[in-house]
Amino acid sequence: MDANTELRILVTPKPPIVADELAHIGAGLRFAENATEYLAALRKDYGDTFLLDVFGYKLFCVFSPKGLESLYALPEEKASFGFATFDLLSFKTPTELFLDTDLNLFYQLLVKKQLPRYLAITNSVLDQELNRWANFSELEVFDVVRTLEQRIGYGLWICKEAASDEYWPRLKAQFDVLDQEKAFVDPAQTLHTLKSNKAGEKAAIAAIRELLTELASGLDLDNSDDTLAYLYRHFSAFDGEELQRRVAHNCINTNQGFLSNLYAAIAWVLVRLLQYPDVAGKVREEISATEQQFGSQWRSNIDALDSMKYLEQVLMESVRLSQRSITLRKVLEPVEVETESERYTVNKGVYVTTLLSVKNADTEALSAFDPDHYEGNRLKPELTPGGKEQVSTFGHGKHACPAQKFSHMMCKTVVAAVLERFDLKLLSRECEPSSRQIGGVARSAEPATIQLVARSA
Repeated sequence: MDANTELRILVTPKPPIVADELAHIGAGLRFAENATEYLAALRKDYGDTFLLDVFGYKLFCVFSPKGLESLYALPEEKASFGFATFDLLSFKTPTELFLDTDLNLFYQLLVKKQLPRYLAITNSVLDQELNRWANFSELEVFDVVRTLEQRIGYGLWICKEAASDEYWPRLKAQFDVLDQEKAFVDPAQTLHTLKSNKAGEKAAIAAIRELLTELASGLDLDNSDDTLAYLYRHFSAFDGEELQRRVAHNCINTNQGFLSNLYAAIAWVLVRLLQYPDVAGKVREEISATEQQFGSQWRSNIDALDSMKYLEQVLMESVRLSQRSITLRKVLEPVEVETESERYTVNKGVYVTTLLSVKNADTEALSAFDPDHYEGNRLKPELTPGGKEQVSTFGHGKHACPAQKFSHMMCKTVVAAVLERFDLKLLSRECEPSSRQIGGVARSAEPATIQLVARSA
């Protein structure tokens, strides 16, 4: 059976099939080099619906309004977001991390009653890390915000001591080895990871487990409000090695999930504020008005943070233009995908797919940065007359990001603290999202260097 015959029977009726002289590999190489440009070019040649073979992965790509609506409505038990994510992340991450995952934890940890405690930890770590920034005159904004968010994450999702100078550099060294982002931007590194049977990643997990055991020894596991202690209580039905493993693996997953998109989103907000002084002026006015209304400790006040609608718009617009997530649903049993002109049956093994960066800036209006495209966290409906699914930042439907409100809160807290402490200047002339990244909010293609001067008290 040749490649085209195989593709033809995976989706019926036969959709447009991307032709390639080098089956599996040719399209894969182009996809890895610049997925956004490649899929945009394929849309011109094949239309808004087509079947593509990328390194043996069968992608049924949809970009039309009705096709996107159909994708986001697919039932999880038939076309799985979870299994697709597992396949994507397992290029880098040892599978045992996923096998122990308790997905309910993400929702339990983000309950509203915990937010005041999280804000207190965030502001404490933020002050410590910004004190460290003050030792430098120039910094690469994506690197330093990433480190900042890692350190905050250790305080939030492990324990307060994990964010101390004794522990956070040791934790960072190991979590950097597990960084999923590298798998999405460097295919050569992914190949090395697979050839080594993920030896480096497995060693990093073992080292993190040792650090977590050390940190746990200093906690009252029965009563502490730290997340690490909570995880021990959550998995108390297990004991011995299984208990330690489940605690460690879920702690690692939580920290990685916290970091995955948030740091780049916050970094882009800072970059856009430096690129657009009028926007920065409005943000500073909003910060000043919020402080005047809620007092000097407003960064620890949930109502104060919720009131900051303009900065929320800046975040949403920054994420929209830098979003490189690939939406995947792995078909487990046949599903119907409807477009404007056809109803397709998609069979087991195919991934129903769209790439957000292809549609998020698809019109003249959407190609430009303008926070007023949003009203708070909602895109103005006139920008997507075909339906809200045409543009995505935090997702749609049941698989929309559960941490959106938390992410907004974190962004506002961090950005306000940075602007209060420093005068910033963007030194890099070119700052645009990387075209090579597949997944998440992209970093800048080139280093984004900022000059910072501490503001007088």
